[in-house]
Amino acid sequence: MEEASSHSQTPEKHVLSFSSGHSALATASPDVAAAIRHSQSSQAAFGVLSPASSPRPEDGNDSPASSRSGFSEPPNYAPRTPNHFIVQYAPPKPDAQPKDYKRYKEPKDYKNYKDHKTEHVTAHYQVQAQPTMPLDHGVSGPLYLPAAMMDDPFRVGRSVELSKLLNTHCGLPTLASAMDPKNFPFVEAPRMAQAINRGVVKLKNIPFATKRCEVIAFLGRNSKILSDSDEPVHIIMERVTSKTMDAYIEFVNLEEAMKAVDKHQYNIKIGRVSRLGDRPIEVELSSQASLMKDLFPLARGLIWDGATPHIKPYNHQFAWENFRGFISEEEMVMLIKHVEVPHRSPYSKDCPQRPYECLISTLKKFPWYATESITISHRQALYSATERLVQVLMDKIDRDSDSINLNKQLQIRLINAALSCPGFTPLMKDNIAWMLNVSEAEQRHFGQPRAAYAWRHQYSLAPKPGVPLDVIEWYIAMIRDQTHRDFLCRPHAARTELQEKGEQTDMTWGYFWAELGHNFGPQFDQMTLAKVAQIEFSAVERILSRALPRT
Repeated sequence: MEEASSHSQTPEKHVLSFSSGHSALATASPDVAAAIRHSQSSQAAFGVLSPASSPRPEDGNDSPASSRSGFSEPPNYAPRTPNHFIVQYAPPKPDAQPKDYKRYKEPKDYKNYKDHKTEHVTAHYQVQAQPTMPLDHGVSGPLYLPAAMMDDPFRVGRSVELSKLLNTHCGLPTLASAMDPKNFPFVEAPRMAQAINRGVVKLKNIPFATKRCEVIAFLGRNSKILSDSDEPVHIIMERVTSKTMDAYIEFVNLEEAMKAVDKHQYNIKIGRVSRLGDRPIEVELSSQASLMKDLFPLARGLIWDGATPHIKPYNHQFAWENFRGFISEEEMVMLIKHVEVPHRSPYSKDCPQRPYECLISTLKKFPWYATESITISHRQALYSATERLVQVLMDKIDRDSDSINLNKQLQIRLINAALSCPGFTPLMKDNIAWMLNVSEAEQRHFGQPRAAYAWRHQYSLAPKPGVPLDVIEWYIAMIRDQTHRDFLCRPHAARTELQEKGEQTDMTWGYFWAELGHNFGPQFDQMTLAKVAQIEFSAVERILSRALPRT
């Protein structure tokens, strides 16, 4: 039982701590940097939607990694797959292709770079690729496993849940059993977020350089605000100008918020004016609706019912009043500019930590549960801003540019907000974790699967909290093997085309991307997370229905 529990996802909340904020990207060679592939869809964060791809095959099975279609998946920084690096060449002219033309090229310092990455990963986990191991029931084992499971991954040290699932006369569960919510190991990650209406207090007329610790000290040690990991303090900042507005504080319940306001009113009656710094401020009872409205000021055409948004019907007469998103891509671009060139922003220059705190509040309070109203491009814009702010903060901490405001504590808060964000995909979180050398064991506490960098085509699918890792990997192995069998049943021309595309991406999930059939471009960028989830879960069910017996 102890061995089985070691392979389980840990659903409890975990606060990450770092011994070093040094980025592994800084040590990468120019050859390695050149091999890093970037997402065309990530350009949407800079106000440009991913370009439409070249003419596609009629079956619509474009690979997200195909050079003929847009890279709508986030860039995978770490070359942790067993394949060589992929170097994108311009298409050769007709009859002018050199004889030694190769699509794949291994950088000269690949071995040294791989060793540099490996030394930062927990020794218990098998980082390097292992050969695929066929099992007695025809299912290949996962590529990455703990050393204790390398001999027979689904028999030696298997979890109790996987043993029950495979305890049948043929060694395979029925389709109904595999799709049972008790056994199915995947969830729609954004819907794991919940709208919770907590007590809120608003501080008005605060100094623009107010710090988070000053707000907490102002309320007093007896105030029952949320824990630090839940980020109870939200200092509102205009993302375009970086000007500090008001501050909101979340309490454990409404009663505690009312007590804080009553204490302030009592101090006024006895002649003790509440001050923050040297400025008198106003303290009033507020609501989640007011907090969400100020935190997402450009979200029009909706009504906030607490923390839950209700979209109004489309107004054809006043088109500018219709809902276009909770954030805009221009906002995220300006947020990046405030940290990249703070000397051009007077407010950011005097209060450099404010853009990072604004992003933390945005990640924590973003209504991910409203998946019908969030598009792929908006999520990509928010992720791109998060990734860039992490990089800039790491660089400034390494250079010790402002040890008072830009410190390790701020970095830990930002990374915890990013890795616990339910709207980010496993690959997005893996990119951020790799940038900061987060160990495999620590990633487990944030619900990350093993080999999360292989989840390149899962835009909504995520591991269910508490499910053993070997159960997740067994389902992936079933999907991989069945899609490979389906691939062999295709005509030769279709197989050749899919194989060429498959060589440019990670194949841990097999030809799952072909089953999805995404056509990348502006149409894909404007697809909602709810629609993507429907496509992915339908694809998983279709594949398993072909792989597993009905009865």
